[in-house]
Amino acid sequence: MDLWSIMMLIGGLGLFLYGMKLMSDGLEAAAGDKLRTGLELMTKNRFSALGLGAAVTAVIQSSSATTVMVVGFVNAGLMTLIQAINVGIGANIGTTITAQIVALNVTEFAPIVLFAGVLMMLFIKKRKVRRIGEIVGGLGILLFGMEIMSNAVAPLRDYQPFIDLLSSFQEPWIGLLAGLAVTAIIQSSSATMGIIQAFAMQGVMGLDSAVYVILGLNIGTCVTAIIASLSGTKTAKRTAIALLFFNVFGSLIFMLAMHFLPIVDWIKSWSPDEPVRQLANFHTFFNVINAFIFIGCPQLLAKVACFFVRGEDKKLEGRKLKYIDKNADSQPVAIGQAILEVARMARISGENFNLALKSFLEGDEKMVDEVMENEKVVNYLNQEITDALSMISQTGLSEVDSRTVTAMLHAIMDIERISDIAENVADLAAIRLEKKTKLSRKGAAEIEFMGKKLEEAFSMMRDVMRDGNMEYAKRVMEIEDEIDKYEEKIKKHHIKRLKKGECTASASTLFTDVITMCERVADHAANIAALTLRGELQ
Repeated sequence: MDLWSIMMLIGGLGLFLYGMKLMSDGLEAAAGDKLRTGLELMTKNRFSALGLGAAVTAVIQSSSATTVMVVGFVNAGLMTLIQAINVGIGANIGTTITAQIVALNVTEFAPIVLFAGVLMMLFIKKRKVRRIGEIVGGLGILLFGMEIMSNAVAPLRDYQPFIDLLSSFQEPWIGLLAGLAVTAIIQSSSATMGIIQAFAMQGVMGLDSAVYVILGLNIGTCVTAIIASLSGTKTAKRTAIALLFFNVFGSLIFMLAMHFLPIVDWIKSWSPDEPVRQLANFHTFFNVINAFIFIGCPQLLAKVACFFVRGEDKKLEGRKLKYIDKNADSQPVAIGQAILEVARMARISGENFNLALKSFLEGDEKMVDEVMENEKVVNYLNQEITDALSMISQTGLSEVDSRTVTAMLHAIMDIERISDIAENVADLAAIRLEKKTKLSRKGAAEIEFMGKKLEEAFSMMRDVMRDGNMEYAKRVMEIEDEIDKYEEKIKKHHIKRLKKGECTASASTLFTDVITMCERVADHAANIAALTLRGELQ
């Protein structure tokens, strides 16, 4: 095999990976929201979670993408460890679809498929059709890459050192480690399968040489999920570890079983004289059997993961109502529940703004990500509480209760705006981090002082929301007035520092934006306090 053949093999692999990504992006864009909603909602039953994991992965053509998505849901508190494990187990089944497509032996049609996809992407304006074009074009590129890889490895049929190397893969541990290493490097089990199938198309590799490599590639694909979980919660890390051990235990069980059962001969008998199909069938067979072994005991995988990742996460709020029962019969009870839920929303929003300021001052990327997740929770509560209050309003309220519901609707708008501003501050923190902008020590101290004032206001605002405390409401109004005056004072100090060259232009823009946002947050807190002082929110 000369240098040109090696370059063609690498180029073919690149096309295969790009085609798979284009297909994945097109499919996810066409049905991404529905897929995510399904993953969030249909995971309570272990078999529906398994089926959903398989279906989503079959659609987006990447178990790594599904697993990373699941790790994100766990990170956000939307999915439990057990639910995530069940979906991840299903993802292993779905990822075998790519190999089955390749086994259809349609690579000679790749140019036609690619041309059709490109025509749809370039010349049709309708977005849905363009998405379909991405899917078709991606499939064409994938198949074209397979054809190039297959032709590139053709000379290896007669190259004795390579034949000897493949023979060594029949040794369980060598084959397993080879599959694991290649997949860990290119981070795609489908791509590794593609390489193996390209060898099989040229008669270079058969199922006997590939079985242990296939077992290894299933372990190697977990590397992507582990990387994705590193910056996440402990539960997210446990999810990645559990899925790693699912594949490790499954591979060990199969390695042992193949010593006693003629599994390879069974697979060969299903499609004699079709080595590419045999590889795809073994890949599917292993993942289906492995899934049904472990779907009955995800708790075992969870316990193993908990052994390796100790400790507890900070309790996540999660996108769910805590106090409101939409089936509550009594109006006073329903209104009381709503007040508690609004107070909870106020607490989360206030804490989120404090966290955003901290992320800006400390330049912590993890805090920025946490602010974004908290903003999603606040948005969810805004919608759910508004829906609940709308339902209460339709039940024929007294004048006092009607005024209270109206006040709550005004309050949640202000609370939601506070969290929106927190997101804006987090965006500024990300900009500061990216550009490595330095704040002056005096400027940072001024922002910190403003943050402490707002923290006091948020603490009192929660009690105002919950108990209608008039004294605290007055104090929130006073803090808003203090912050207005302090803002003017800060801006004068800032202009002096700017004239003296103690502050750069880029830092100046960020500083003044944050100060303005602090003042706007104080206004929103004062709006809520004013509702109490007027007797509307009690």
